[in-house]
Amino acid sequence: MTKPRDNTQHADATRCIHSGEDRHGQSAPLTTPIVQTSVFVVPDVEGLRRYAKGDSGEYLYSRYGNPTVTAVEEKMAALEGAEAALATSSGMAAEMVAVLAACQAGDEIVSMLDVYGGTVKLFEQVLPRCGIKVRFVPHRDIKNADRYFSRKTRMMFLESPTNPTLRCVDLAALCELGRKRKACVVVDNTFATPVLQKPLELGADMVIHSATKYLGGHSDLTAGVLAGSKKWMDAARAMMILAGGCVDPGCAYLLLRGLKTLHVRVERACRNALRIAETLQQHPKVARVYYPGLPNHEAHEVARRQMKDFGMMVSFDLRSGGRAAERFIDSLKLWYLAPSLGGVESTVSYPVLTSHIGLSTKQLELLGVSAATVRLSVGIEDADDLIGDMDQALRQA
Repeated sequence: MTKPRDNTQHADATRCIHSGEDRHGQSAPLTTPIVQTSVFVVPDVEGLRRYAKGDSGEYLYSRYGNPTVTAVEEKMAALEGAEAALATSSGMAAEMVAVLAACQAGDEIVSMLDVYGGTVKLFEQVLPRCGIKVRFVPHRDIKNADRYFSRKTRMMFLESPTNPTLRCVDLAALCELGRKRKACVVVDNTFATPVLQKPLELGADMVIHSATKYLGGHSDLTAGVLAGSKKWMDAARAMMILAGGCVDPGCAYLLLRGLKTLHVRVERACRNALRIAETLQQHPKVARVYYPGLPNHEAHEVARRQMKDFGMMVSFDLRSGGRAAERFIDSLKLWYLAPSLGGVESTVSYPVLTSHIGLSTKQLELLGVSAATVRLSVGIEDADDLIGDMDQALRQA
């Protein structure tokens, strides 16, 4: 008989369900209750004094902490192999909190250019108002990232796989560079999820997620997550409390529910995505397919080395350009046109009008995004049904 693992050795599939929500030996609800309150009663002045000194494990105010939110944070810390985690009101809030924890006016950030379009806008339009400068590294120059650092650099921001062209970078090598330069390395792990990739094990200081996507998994919540060492999470929590980017306990409950099925959803969607990518690669109307699971993808070997599978996102370019892409999207009967991703339902997105709207022509060119680019978030439906719908839509493109 196999000896059961202790809690620290459980596999991700088990952590998805049990971490942060252990009920053994208790008479308690099986699911974590929604502690729907903004404020907690303090028993006496001495209790308030202990809280002020940091000697109390009690809750005071839901912006500071809430039992439902704590369960999310403990589960995510376990999944990412982190000392601690922090839940926020959105992925963008998590990014801003991470920046504020590591940087102040006069500091600089080195970031891949190949990051979520909203991240580019945050770095270009908001951070300069805080006196923080961002130096972007184009993908073609990623091996020379060291040149972009200065004595003012305090953070390195990475994303792999990237949105929407699924480029992958060598996280271990870049994290080592960040450590050498004494910069806090932050990795956006939204597309991979902790089921497929663990950036902290590769040397990152903080890992970030838009929990709105795969972690929630049902297109019914907006949240973000940060995970890392206790030192960084304490700093991030202090910034979150002051800036007010806390997550609501009702949302945290939905996120806990979504995380329980994360492992099985990712497993199924990865299988679907590979079949869809292989099918698209053979289609005469498709010019190029972006999926790291294909052997001819430029980062196939990097992805195979640092990921457990190749992900649930697939992008491709239509040979006939933007008009063909629009006809394809409008002809779909099963796939939903939606600006986000990561739900159980399969969705299609048009990056030039959604995630990357407002970026310059040069930026889009460097990112490999054009009017012909279509992004797919592959869900957990029957793969043959999804492929059949794509085939009829391609005939109309």
